[in-house]
Amino acid sequence: MKRGNFLISVKYIYLFIVVLTIVFPLLFVAMSSFKNNDEIFLTPFKFPSHILYQNYITVFNDIYHLHTYFFNSLIYAAFVCFAGALIDTMAAYAIGRMKWKLSKLVFALFLSGIMIPLHATLVPLYLVVSKFRLPSQVALMLLFIAGTIPTSVFLIMGYLSNVPRAVEESAVIDGSTIPQMFFKIVIPMIKPAIATITIFNFMGVWNDLLLSLIFLTAEKFQTLQLGITRFKGAFYSNYGLMLAAIVLSAIPTIIVYLFMSDKIISGITAGAVKG
Repeated sequence: MKRGNFLISVKYIYLFIVVLTIVFPLLFVAMSSFKNNDEIFLTPFKFPSHILYQNYITVFNDIYHLHTYFFNSLIYAAFVCFAGALIDTMAAYAIGRMKWKLSKLVFALFLSGIMIPLHATLVPLYLVVSKFRLPSQVALMLLFIAGTIPTSVFLIMGYLSNVPRAVEESAVIDGSTIPQMFFKIVIPMIKPAIATITIFNFMGVWNDLLLSLIFLTAEKFQTLQLGITRFKGAFYSNYGLMLAAIVLSAIPTIIVYLFMSDKIISGITAGAVKG
């Protein structure tokens, strides 16, 4: 019993340290967002002596256009989540449920997207986008959707492996077509997996900086993460405003995760063990 109590104590101490290392940076950023530059550097770990709510008001001024960047990121994320979920689900169903000659090869090509780092593809992607002369915002959304395919298809196929085929076979016997069976039967059964990839895709698009920095040219189409970089200059940076913008940018991802976190767990673990 003594050894068991000791191990339990060690476990809780370890978990406390893990939680502290995760929560402390968040609290530090939130606390510092109410300070000015001098107070951030002179007393970084103290609560602000004068809470500057003005930082949150200033970031939405017309000078910084943060509201425009916020709206742009929301549009990109919403479109990619909807289109990506539809395309990824259809691709996973075609590979995992239908029998055709090149299904394994196509699946291997999709999985290669997980193994190839994004930085290795930037130059070819830029050349392709330049050749087709697509509008920058359209090109960016297409790249985002393409980036969702490898991981999303892998997760959905894992979830589909636990879905019994008998339901689909019964639908076929009743005269259901493949589109009807897919939208009315398959999609409702794999909602946890769809919710999982939607959260991942949303956070990936919302937090992206690299692709937006390279492919977005017009300022009016730039994303929130690019807008945050405007608070940092070559000779002066307003860290209070920057941290306030970072806190605001984190709120949507936190809200999405809180409402759908249970779906993430079920969507990931369902395909881990085949029934």
